[in-house]
Amino acid sequence: MDVWIETIGFLGTGCTVGAHAMRRMLPLRIAAVLSSLFFLAYGALIGSAPMIAMELILLPINGFRLFELVRERGSAEAAG
Repeated sequence: MDVWIETIGFLGTGCTVGAHAMRRMLPLRIAAVLSSLFFLAYGALIGSAPMIAMELILLPINGFRLFELVRERGSAEAAG
């Protein structure tokens, strides 16, 4: 397999491990979104329908939660 394809897969793995190790929610969601993007690309390149399906479910969930965190943080800063 092409080294670039494997690199994309390992980047997704690194982001996933990083997300599980984080204590704060904002960096966790950013890592989770990046993980999904890398794994979507990897899944498409290797032709893995289950991986693509899982990431197409997880990406909007984490993206929406990230959006909520950023919006809440902006509201708190504007109020404070």
